Amino acid sequence: MKIIIPQNIYAALIAMSLPDELKKNIVVKPSALICNELQNDASAIGLIPSLDIFKHRELYISSKLGLSFDGVLSNTYIYFQPDQLGFTNLFLRGDVSTNEIILSKILFSERYSQDVNIVLDTAEFDLDNNNYIVVGNENLDYNPIDKGMSFADQVASLIDYPYVNFIWASKSEGNLLELQQSLPELDKKIEDNIEKYLSKIDIQDNLYDSIVAELNSVYFEMTENEKEALVELIKLPFYRGIFDEIIELKFV
Repeated sequence: MKIIIPQNIYAALIAMSLPDELKKNIVVKPSALICNELQNDASAIGLIPSLDIFKHRELYISSKLGLSFDGVLSNTYIYFQPDQLGFTNLFLRGDVSTNEIILSKILFSERYSQDVNIVLDTAEFDLDNNNYIVVGNENLDYNPIDKGMSFADQVASLIDYPYVNFIWASKSEGNLLELQQSLPELDKKIEDNIEKYLSKIDIQDNLYDSIVAELNSVYFEMTENEKEALVELIKLPFYRGIFDEIIELKFV
């Protein structure tokens, strides 16, 4: 079975934890394209942005594994232009998905009373003149721990639960169960091996130190708390009229 993951540090930690016989099945794709891959390959498993499930509600979701955040560590960071009184444009760049497009509008409306205009951006990073949300590994270029604000922490504060950023999904219930069985006690395995894993990734020292120190705010397993968090998260776009119904999640 093909195992499709986005290109980010935390997905890489999961990949390094897989049994050797499954590592050869890993395929890395932009997060926004993973659901399309699952539609075209009924046996594939993907780590998909959580809000993509609205448009792909036929997919099964793992009840044991996921990727959630509740603190300074995040796959997405907000960078504010210094010394500004207000702004209207928010530049979104990196491995952008449905999550960032939808949740950034909600977040800035609720937390900052700002009705922002989301601009998908590929130009040169210019923090002197713009405000940014940066997704995925592009954050490695911008010293996110010192200069950025955790997007995950802001979303978690909105729902009073961890931010379930990614979920494991597939058309194949059986293959999801197989993945779950191959990764028992995943949180503990990553915690026990974190320094070895990070030594294989090119990151700045302060981010390395922060991941080691704050790893307990990243959850690679789905407990009842994360399942409830996912339910609360998908209510946000419904209550704001972005989606017209609350969907039923097909946990396995």
